[in-house]
Amino acid sequence: MEGSRWRSWRILLTPYYLNLYARQAHVLRVAAAFLVGLALNLLFEIPHGSWMLVTILIVLGSVPHWGGVRRKALQRMGGSLLGAAAGLVAMALYRHSPLSCYLWMTALVMLSAWFALGKGEYLALLVGLTMVIVAGLGNEPVEAALWRGFNVLAGSLLGLVAAGLFPLRAIDSWRFLLADNLREAATLYSKIARRREVDAGLALERFNSRLIRMRALVAAAVQESGLPAAGFDAIQRRQRALCSLLDRMGEVAQDTPALSDGAEQRRAIVRTLMRAAHGMRFNQPAMLAEVLSEAVSPLALDKPSYCHWLTAEFNLVAEHLREDLALLLPSLMQVPPPSRGVLLMVWHWLSSASQGRSR
Repeated sequence: MEGSRWRSWRILLTPYYLNLYARQAHVLRVAAAFLVGLALNLLFEIPHGSWMLVTILIVLGSVPHWGGVRRKALQRMGGSLLGAAAGLVAMALYRHSPLSCYLWMTALVMLSAWFALGKGEYLALLVGLTMVIVAGLGNEPVEAALWRGFNVLAGSLLGLVAAGLFPLRAIDSWRFLLADNLREAATLYSKIARRREVDAGLALERFNSRLIRMRALVAAAVQESGLPAAGFDAIQRRQRALCSLLDRMGEVAQDTPALSDGAEQRRAIVRTLMRAAHGMRFNQPAMLAEVLSEAVSPLALDKPSYCHWLTAEFNLVAEHLREDLALLLPSLMQVPPPSRGVLLMVWHWLSSASQGRSR
């Protein structure tokens, strides 16, 4: 009985199930963080505690993956600290000259607007926003400004912890979408080559839809893994090449028997793509180790057709994709889960606190 309960709770930590029920997991962690923040406010009557709850919703509300949450929380904390400092400076200037205070605030808002169009857009925007919230018109009490800054930092940390306990990772979503695309490509190629009835347009539409979703995950995946974006971009390009070749194959396959010739080569291509899909879904690099042999060059044939060239190119792209994945997957597997990072952070904090008390 206890074993079955443990297995049911493990679903909350298994990447496959977390991605399968991503919306439910996202709602659960937002609610958990919000309830903890609400409990802290009710128990300790924290001044201006609503800012903690607002920050939790901002950090977690619309960003499902750990890489995006971490980036947003860190920018939120950094922007809040800088903005709070700028707000305190504005309040100090107000006591000497309201005009100097407003000139300072205007200059900071202009800088915030300038950098808001760059890479750190969210951080830059929050510097200006937090400054205005903290300073008001310059005549706000210092105590209120400090409490607002504290609540923003506390809300960001709660959001990070909640995201780490239910770790929806962009690299896992990206892997699963890639595995589905590889399986789709293998199935579609096999059916086209054997002249089986297939709705190629619908299959390619699903393929492209996943490819678009993968493109949106690359930034967060790079943030989570620390790997260069070039590796992810190369795999995106390989998939687009497969999609384009499948589209052209579907148009000409009915007019020539070339794709249905050479069953051994067709089976090798399908096997490579299927094994790659399995390896990416279940984190098994060994499934990517088998090299796909080169296709027969159309130049060696007496009367090569357009399909011969398409098949040879498809074979080449599939092999390059396998090579790229064989290099990338081991690196992805070395990325520690967010929950482990959060738990280690809490453990180190508790250890240092206990050591401080013993002294």
